[in-house]
Amino acid sequence: MSSRLSISVEGIELRGRCGVTPEERAVGQTLIVDVHFEPVACPGAQSDDLSGTVDYGWVVDVVRGVVEGHEFKLLEHLAEVIADALWGPLDLAFLEVAVAKPAPPVAIPIAAARVEVVRTA
Repeated sequence: MSSRLSISVEGIELRGRCGVTPEERAVGQTLIVDVHFEPVACPGAQSDDLSGTVDYGWVVDVVRGVVEGHEFKLLEHLAEVIADALWGPLDLAFLEVAVAKPAPPVAIPIAAARVEVVRTA
């Protein structure tokens, strides 16, 4: 039998500075980050021990550090930096990072602009 385990941390809502115009970056805006990943191994699924899996709180802290600690022009770059910060320390088979900017300043109202970065081992 073959099985895969996936973990998602969704709706990480933070205030960040991401935008092409200096005004957007100066004011900042709400950014919503979703992270979905598959660890190569997850012994915590059998042991029920946090040390055998990825701590969701750690994921949120990493995302928060990137979003709140830097200034970006493009959502694409922000998503890549988050992916780098998560991919390096974790042993993952798959990682998807999505960053959304609700109601971005474009010609007509839209719900959000969203970028996804996907990595596989």
